[in-house]
Amino acid sequence: MDARRKKFDDTANDHSRFCKRVGKVWLYHILSFLDLEPDALSGHFEPRKVQTLIDFCAGNPEYHIISCNDHKVYNKYIPNANCYYLADGEQDPDLLFDFTTRLSVNELLQIGHTKFTPVM
Repeated sequence: MDARRKKFDDTANDHSRFCKRVGKVWLYHILSFLDLEPDALSGHFEPRKVQTLIDFCAGNPEYHIISCNDHKVYNKYIPNANCYYLADGEQDPDLLFDFTTRLSVNELLQIGHTKFTPVM
């Protein structure tokens, strides 16, 4: 296996473990059941809807906000991030996932495109 492909796979696996650890709630039907309306089927919320998540988490302390910004996923609310997710797992605000620790953004996109295009 190409070394960059292995790094891509390792990054994807680490991201999956991170999401499970922090309890990322990404299923649209679960969010709808909680009376939340994400901006995409992936469960992400755009910045214009972050107040809805803040209010929801204030009333439901078992949930917290994950913020995505500059190719990093923070296990806490970061003002003015690119997008947000709801989570119900570990709430340690120091947890962070950085997509660019092994590969550059361009390499991630190139390898991801090469890997998934035949599937489509």
